[in-house]
Amino acid sequence: MPKIILVTGGAGHVGSHIIEQLIQKNPEDKIISLDNYFNGTKENHITGAEYRQGNTKDIDKLIPETPDIVFHLGEYARIAPSFDDVNQVFEMNTVGTFAVVEFCRQRKVGKLVYAASSTKFATDGQERHTNPYSFTKANNVDLINNYGKWYNLPYAICYFYNAFGPREKGIGNYATLVAKFEQEYLNNQPLTIVKPGTQKRNFTYVGDLARGIILTAQKGNGDGYTLGNKKEYSIIEIAQAFGGPIEFKDSYPGRIESGKAPDKARKELGWETTIDVIDYIKDFIKIHPHNK
Repeated sequence: MPKIILVTGGAGHVGSHIIEQLIQKNPEDKIISLDNYFNGTKENHITGAEYRQGNTKDIDKLIPETPDIVFHLGEYARIAPSFDDVNQVFEMNTVGTFAVVEFCRQRKVGKLVYAASSTKFATDGQERHTNPYSFTKANNVDLINNYGKWYNLPYAICYFYNAFGPREKGIGNYATLVAKFEQEYLNNQPLTIVKPGTQKRNFTYVGDLARGIILTAQKGNGDGYTLGNKKEYSIIEIAQAFGGPIEFKDSYPGRIESGKAPDKARKELGWETTIDVIDYIKDFIKIHPHNK
């Protein structure tokens, strides 16, 4: 039987890839995106999906259907700007997500799949207190785990690392690292790195990430599905892969390096990454060589 699937944040980087893979897998399913376009764009729309504009806090009015699955990605998702955007962070990540969780409980949705943040595992869990973004994301994990206990809400929680790949945003305050470096490279500008540059990150190809989230929806239950590459790279190593000059700047350096995280996605689901970020950058440079 065809399913009704809701993707909040479906016009965003990762959400658009989830929708693309869902439509490719089962084109008869009804795929609905709910996005406020705070960070998503209409250029990310995928043919075959239905797009509705609005805030997740209004989900009950905007989604009269009862979905079989809800993929909840429609949240504020940047660390450094979250200090200045604290009102939006709490409206989207606290008020909005509570509305989504309640929607799933009251409508008896088949499964809620939540996109959590890997910052939860940094510095023995203390990273959650270092910025508004990490704080709200970690609180939402607690909320959903408790709804599973209190109300038997079917759910699975995935943990995102730095997604890279097609449709990544490279311009503006909400640009992600690899796409930002791509833009600076294409414009023959120095690659700007927040000091000290030795901070390490885990980078996951967006297609692998979307596949892991869908696999978690199909087979996963409960908390702990981390979707990250096994190898981490420092920000300097990522910049050096592009070549050219590097410029350091003072700013909030983002999250602290991740600590030990569960590996349920690999052990239970057999999920693996297929593309390494350095190989991806090398291919990008081959396609866009600098004129000598």
